[in-house]
Amino acid sequence: MNGLKLSVLTTLFIATNAMAGEEVVLKESQKISIWSTISSGGIIGFIIIGISVIAMALIIDSLLKIRKNNMIPNELLPKIEKAIISKDYDAASKLCARDTFLTRVIKAGLSQHSSVLGYYDMQNAMQEESERYISKLLRRVDYISFIGSATPMLGLLGTVTGMIKAFNQIALTEGSAKASELAGGISEALITTCLGLIVAIPAMFFVTFIRNRIDGYVAEAEPIVEHLMLSFKNDENRM
Repeated sequence: MNGLKLSVLTTLFIATNAMAGEEVVLKESQKISIWSTISSGGIIGFIIIGISVIAMALIIDSLLKIRKNNMIPNELLPKIEKAIISKDYDAASKLCARDTFLTRVIKAGLSQHSSVLGYYDMQNAMQEESERYISKLLRRVDYISFIGSATPMLGLLGTVTGMIKAFNQIALTEGSAKASELAGGISEALITTCLGLIVAIPAMFFVTFIRNRIDGYVAEAEPIVEHLMLSFKNDENRM
């Protein structure tokens, strides 16, 4: 019985110590908040966070503007086709007043319907307007792409500056620096690298996603434009 009591007491003692140890670890971990972790990235860390806000705004703006209804307004197509077939080009141009990819391309073509070279000039005008509009959309994507490329470099810069701080601390203490004294520089090095990658990876994903979306809508619009402008081509062939 005495042996059993001793065993129980020993178990309780070990469990109590383990719980106390866990409580100490928990209290210590509670001191390391998300804000303190981010703050350890220093000025470069906050610069990366600021750039991430800009990247998010550009991505949201691009996703809102590069939608199918803003690129190919299907509800206007029957009206535009009817106006073109009836040779009411003024009405067709008015219907193309909406600022979308398809309407701007068609309007550019209609502006050359009475030119000397006819359908050839219309094709050139539509091609130029298409390239101009796509270039305008891709400018935002280029900014996102730049952010995706620049933030890892900023993270690397933070890594270098953080390690410089750590080595300077070692030099000041003549090699006897404590771990707590080196933690600031090493933390800055790791946090800035982490922040740079956190921003860069989604940014590069959305660059590819938005480019593919633009390419898809342009490819979808091309046969629609050819169909709408077919009457001009047929009239030219008859001549």
